Amino acid sequence: MITADAFLEALNLPTEHPYIPYDASASDIPDAVAPKEWSITNYFYSWKDSPSSSPAAQDLTSSIDCSSNFPMPSWAAKFTSNNVCNSEVDGAPPAIAAGSNNTSTEVSFLEEISPCLVAMFHMNIILWAPIVLLICLRRLMKKPLPRNQRIDRQDGGESETNKQTASSKTFPPIITRADQHLPVMTHAKKNQTTHQGKKAKAIQDTLSFFVYPTNVFSKAESQDEAAMSSPTGGYFTYIVGLFFSALVMTDPMYVFEFSQAALVMIHLLIITLGMKRLGAKVALYTALPVSAIAFYMIAHQDLNLPTFSPGLYYDESNSLVTTAVSKWPIDKRTYDDGRGTPWMMTGDTRTGLPFMFYKIPEIDFQRRWIPLPDEKEAVILDVAFPSNNVIESNKRVYLVLHGINGDSHEGYVADFVDRQVRQGNVVAVMVTRGLGDSPILGDNILHFARTKDVEAAARALKSAISEVSDDGGLLLSGVGYSMGAITLANYVATSGAQCDLDAAVAISGALDTREQVNFLRSASLWQPFITKALRDTLLSSFGNKIRSRLSQQQLQESIKAATLVDFDRTFFVPYHDFDSLEDYYSRLGAMGDFVSYDNPGRIANVSIPLLCVHSLDDPVGYWGVYRDPESVVHLGKGNTVLLFTKRGGHVGW
Repeated sequence: MITADAFLEALNLPTEHPYIPYDASASDIPDAVAPKEWSITNYFYSWKDSPSSSPAAQDLTSSIDCSSNFPMPSWAAKFTSNNVCNSEVDGAPPAIAAGSNNTSTEVSFLEEISPCLVAMFHMNIILWAPIVLLICLRRLMKKPLPRNQRIDRQDGGESETNKQTASSKTFPPIITRADQHLPVMTHAKKNQTTHQGKKAKAIQDTLSFFVYPTNVFSKAESQDEAAMSSPTGGYFTYIVGLFFSALVMTDPMYVFEFSQAALVMIHLLIITLGMKRLGAKVALYTALPVSAIAFYMIAHQDLNLPTFSPGLYYDESNSLVTTAVSKWPIDKRTYDDGRGTPWMMTGDTRTGLPFMFYKIPEIDFQRRWIPLPDEKEAVILDVAFPSNNVIESNKRVYLVLHGINGDSHEGYVADFVDRQVRQGNVVAVMVTRGLGDSPILGDNILHFARTKDVEAAARALKSAISEVSDDGGLLLSGVGYSMGAITLANYVATSGAQCDLDAAVAISGALDTREQVNFLRSASLWQPFITKALRDTLLSSFGNKIRSRLSQQQLQESIKAATLVDFDRTFFVPYHDFDSLEDYYSRLGAMGDFVSYDNPGRIANVSIPLLCVHSLDDPVGYWGVYRDPESVVHLGKGNTVLLFTKRGGHVGW
């Protein structure tokens, strides 16, 4: 048995940042390091929050915090876009000191957040589409009320007098109300009143569609009957049904989930019900433009659906991998058998809902710093132990890499840590440099093609394991999520035989990141939010460094960037002097230098079992980044294993 204290002693890492007088050992990690999740509501209250007083949260090349001027952190700050930080920069290189007097970027609030607003509107339409379709189908399938009962039912009931009057059919419905005792109006005034009443009724019918959406699954039907009792209400429901049925049959996520044939049948059913209720002429004339556009898109649109099947892909000639697969129960690597979340309809909901409703467990981390002497920098390593602080020799040590803008408190990371320490394992989370409020002393801020930080973390953990585990029973495994999965796979491929890990699992990552630019749906729906959050973190934390390297035009372009591809092109490429976006992406992915299966590049150097887990309905990460799975798993010595599920979303499952 190994104690937690013995492991930390063998790890031999400082409890403070080794190059600045800042105590980060903090027995419990402060809440300030929680991931910066962005939402549109932030812009209506974040301006009240003062900049963090922690030295780790500031640009340490400056003795003054200029982040309130650059970039504009909220909608209120847009009015101070010409403010200037005129303070001297103590101890900063001349280039930074000179750059500190530059004016802030002049980018309007709407220019900055308009991609997120458009994406939010688009995503809400996509997510609500099935519910709206159910409402439309339910209402269109209801039998229309007889014309002589419509007004009375809308008023909430019928009196005996009205029933008798309606049955006699002596008077038209317009005068069968209970107020027949009122004086008879003139013909002109009566027509005006009738026209106003019809107009008001049409508005009421339209609004009733939105006022009573919860009645879809309830037994109360009076509002539905009222909404459908006039041609106006039925016609509006028909138009809404046409639009949303056309939307889902042209959306790749719904087509992948339900098949295009089934969605086309729903669209045709809407038209059929409309013909029955409104008449063939009205229904067909209304459906013609909507259906024509939808079927034109079906004929000419590339939905970019997966070209391979879900399942486990591996090289059967690799004895180590084959043995591991034979001992891996099928039910432990299967998600598409209905045990998951069948009530979630698409990868969008399977991605978003876990983030919204999952309760993040509290983890007791021991913080250490990994020195990087050649740069005089350090990265955070948060280590969690079993509750009894004892490590059995047959347990595991995990090195975890979080997502693009997270840290050790990220939801799925915290969930993994909580489960593993309960099983008696040790988990160490490496926080990407500059994230989690960690300081950067020089100019070399984060980019995701860098693997040397992971190499330093793996080497430190491997050295500690070798010292405390005489029999070699403790194994070191890497686990990466999203962007962390991309970095982990890249490290395994780049280090080759020198890899300090014994095995690695990359979840919802990518191998050939050059292919991600082809995933247009992700770029329009999900990437604006991710880009906004990452950009805010970088620009607010390292403003002086960034202004010293990027021109005013480059800053404006990066702030306006709508997608991660745009942000990579306008920010990471010029800041870190990559030749181009292609150059950056070629260094970012494990298959970034892939040319052909005869010249595969560094992916052939993988020397340990590398399992990549990906869902084919992932709305963020593109399935095409794995190219041809059957061929990829045979590259090199066949140590790469690919597991695809049909459903699961992005780090969802």
